[in-house]
Amino acid sequence: MKNNYFSSVPSFIQQLEVTFHNFDIERCDEKTFYITVLLKYRMHKVLCDFIYIIDQEEIYGAISINKHYEHARNFIQQHFRHVLMYSDELKLAKDFMDTIFFKRNIQLFAKKYPKFVASKNIS
Repeated sequence: MKNNYFSSVPSFIQQLEVTFHNFDIERCDEKTFYITVLLKYRMHKVLCDFIYIIDQEEIYGAISINKHYEHARNFIQQHFRHVLMYSDELKLAKDFMDTIFFKRNIQLFAKKYPKFVASKNIS
């Protein structure tokens, strides 16, 4: 039996544009990498931060629960009539890892905090 939630996720994520906004290395520590992005849908946009956990076997990320989180959740609810779930956040953050903006900034992060990044395949 197909779960309706999972069948609706690809269209929601495919319609959402995630673009780089800012990277501030001072917000990071050796185990956590933060990067600020814009979630865009048509002419609407909202800021949010992705947080990536670096000290695990594989890097994974989600939307950081901070001052932008509720705005991002409301944005998804308003424009897609979808309740933002953790699995959505994981997918969005993982997809963002393929961008040049992630790759450039994780390299800056690795220069300052090489301990956990050195073993990861990031190019």
